[in-house]
Amino acid sequence: MSDPEELKRAQACALRYLSYRDRSEFEISARLSQKEFSKNIIRETIVWLTGLGYLNDERFALAWSRSRVSAKKFGEYRLRRELSAKGLAAETIEQALRVVYSESSEWDLAQACAQKKLAHLKGIDPKSKSRRLAQFLQRKGFASETVFKTVKKLISNETDHELSPG
Repeated sequence: MSDPEELKRAQACALRYLSYRDRSEFEISARLSQKEFSKNIIRETIVWLTGLGYLNDERFALAWSRSRVSAKKFGEYRLRRELSAKGLAAETIEQALRVVYSESSEWDLAQACAQKKLAHLKGIDPKSKSRRLAQFLQRKGFASETVFKTVKKLISNETDHELSPG
């Protein structure tokens, strides 16, 4: 039997932590461990939060994914790594990625990111521009194929615009 006072403290701590933003079970568990609550108290707190609907890994994964895609324009690889670091199950991650990238095409996101970055690369030779753009898109988490196609398309378009009269 766990100490009711310690359980109350753990629940209050978890609620405070959840008040800033939605969290995964792993994040709550890690936070409570950091605060030196026992494993039993942590388990009971997670069950309590889940029962109240305050803790739901599927909802968290979807919300986090949508937020990162809309605000940061992250590619699938980067987002998968972030979700994995949040301690989410592989199935939960895959489900969230399927939903998010059915709403926003990864190709469109890569193009939007690249267009924005290209504006900051004016006056740089095409080879360096291509390399920098590719590295940028890779850091954003886009697949190599998407990076290659995006860079090829945008750099060739830009070169065509520079060469065309007028």
